[in-house]
Amino acid sequence: MSWQGYSVVGRRAVVASLSILAVLSVLALSLTSSARAQETLKLGVLGPMSGSAAQWGVELVRGAELKAAEINAAGGLKVGDNTYKIEILPYDHKADAAEARTVTNRLVFQDKAKFIVGNAIGATTTAAQTITEPNEVLFTFISWGLKNLGPDKPFSFRTDLSGFEVVEPFYSWIKETHPNIKKMAAIAPNDESGRDSTAAIVKAAKDLGLEVVAEEYYARETKDFYPLLTRVMAANPDYIDASNSPGGSAGLIVKQLHELGYKGAKGWTGGINADTLVKVGGSEAAEGTWSPWSLNYESADTSASLKKFAADYESRYKEVPGSSAVANYITVDVLTRAMQQAGTIDTKAVVEQIIKGSFDETLRGSVVVGGTERYGINRQFLYPITISEIRGGKVVDIGKSMPIELKKAKNK
Repeated sequence: MSWQGYSVVGRRAVVASLSILAVLSVLALSLTSSARAQETLKLGVLGPMSGSAAQWGVELVRGAELKAAEINAAGGLKVGDNTYKIEILPYDHKADAAEARTVTNRLVFQDKAKFIVGNAIGATTTAAQTITEPNEVLFTFISWGLKNLGPDKPFSFRTDLSGFEVVEPFYSWIKETHPNIKKMAAIAPNDESGRDSTAAIVKAAKDLGLEVVAEEYYARETKDFYPLLTRVMAANPDYIDASNSPGGSAGLIVKQLHELGYKGAKGWTGGINADTLVKVGGSEAAEGTWSPWSLNYESADTSASLKKFAADYESRYKEVPGSSAVANYITVDVLTRAMQQAGTIDTKAVVEQIIKGSFDETLRGSVVVGGTERYGINRQFLYPITISEIRGGKVVDIGKSMPIELKKAKNK
């Protein structure tokens, strides 16, 4: 810049103007940085948060909340040059497919959420996918619906094991450790999720040579199971499986089975929270119930991170967490890691990052994303399972197993 033609006063004015511009530039940069720090990443959560299946939805919200709170307390989620505060947006669909469409529409078009973490019940997941998929919303869920994963649903992930991953190893364990069990019966909710889950159970049982003597389905709000259970017991099963019944229903099933005098073996393939089963059914009725899902937070094999999660959860919510809460904590953990690795929150890029491989040191150890053989696409989270039994109102670990596809991945 040439000073010729400027008086002393003029030069001073120019210098003053440049100083002001410099200050304004610094302020602008500061405001830009501040704006970046205050960006919000909205994560929707769907689920039944009222009614008989409320436990699933409530736990999904809490699991997401805990992980989001940890990230926010550490300064937010840093992705590329941006930092995000995570906001959890929960919506109750009451286990109704039509309501699931309504609240998904609200999340996508009103709240502008590009990520929905957590849902339960296959029919509601199917309903939500009619909105999430065409709008490229990354959608995760724990529901077992067979139609919920496939090549036509590239933005959808199941982030907890379904019956299709759990049933075969669980029933193999039953066959190996209890060869006296020859006949079984299954009891499940009368909807897409219940029927799909029970179909997997029945297939696994028959493949292993067990005779399926009864399949019974009930409306989700059922409280009186006595007529149904009387029919089941009349078929003389050696083992009764409560399939993917929610905690409240499963608790009533074991309670009323006990009152009817049933003495055989019983299991809860979808048993996500033994604490609920014991509270509803009573310790004596719940005694001996097997599950491949219930978590033992006091086991010597339980990781320090999972023990800390359980302690934090119980401190905050005054309840013992079930596997749905663990699953959604892991979901937010994996999702946010994938965003950081991809350097963007673009849903296509995040999807590609998630399916690249495994995520170490989650609450369940290493999580592998697979599912191609069963679903035609890698969108299923995989990890080992622990088989447990309720003894004296507590969860006791009694066996371990691994989904078939995870075994193959480990042996490669």
